[in-house]
Amino acid sequence: MEVTVERASSKTEQEQISATKISILGSIVLFLISAVVGLAVDSITLILDASASLVILAVAFLMKTSLRKIQSPPDKRFHFGYGKYEPLTLAVQGGLIIATCVISIKFAIQDLVHPDDVVHYGIPLAAAFVSGLIGIGITVYLKTVAKRTHSRMIDTAGLHWLADTLLSFGVCAGFLFAFILQKFGFDRATPYVDPAMAIVLAIILIRMPIRMILHNVSELLDAAPPENVLNQVAHLAQEYAKKLSGVHRLRMRKSGERLFADVCFMVENDFTVSQIQRLAESFEQDLSAVVPVSDVVVYFKLNRSQTH
Repeated sequence: MEVTVERASSKTEQEQISATKISILGSIVLFLISAVVGLAVDSITLILDASASLVILAVAFLMKTSLRKIQSPPDKRFHFGYGKYEPLTLAVQGGLIIATCVISIKFAIQDLVHPDDVVHYGIPLAAAFVSGLIGIGITVYLKTVAKRTHSRMIDTAGLHWLADTLLSFGVCAGFLFAFILQKFGFDRATPYVDPAMAIVLAIILIRMPIRMILHNVSELLDAAPPENVLNQVAHLAQEYAKKLSGVHRLRMRKSGERLFADVCFMVENDFTVSQIQRLAESFEQDLSAVVPVSDVVVYFKLNRSQTH
């Protein structure tokens, strides 16, 4: 017997799509600001910021496609639906962020070896500050949508925007420091501020995608769900097992937002088909209260140790 809890309403899905459109628009604006100013003043740090915005743009397009694909029902080719598009998208996002950081570190080291000072610190300072303000607004918006729609992809996009916002304000602080050094006559030190700042920020930024990849790869490999979900479902199964003869098997895996559970209970040979059906339906309803987006298969095995 199988039960499937219906996905979020079309209104929720549309809200998620709208969030990706805002992310796309915002990343285009930030990319243009950082790239134009970075190239104009020869700042590797602003180029890093522009690259991070470009990654957000690429992932936003991928996320938009994935959100539409996830809504597709199971078919002859994908019997369990398209939920794995979510961890796949997030893993790709993490890989792109790591690649951006590694490339930025490479160019920053090159600038340390062959220093080239940034010109007109006031312009990149203002650009980084404006980028940070835009990032704050989009981060708050995405986090609000993620909380309302329970979307892990939107929530991760919000985290990515938060990291980019912190990067922008970090860049702003670095340029302010270099501007002060320049004003007080420490011109020999200023060429090293920009590449050093890029390396520090890239090292800080790279930690988030590493954790993201490890988490989502485990989901792609059908690892068990998080411990809190695992314990909730196991506890529910044990409560039902008290009415029967125990739990023979309990297996779970996550596929995006959806939990797939395979539960087998032990029963005595005096249970009727109608009793078993009522227990299965009751368990499915109680599980959907614990994990709203779930797909559970409940079946029963005769407890032969008690038969004569």
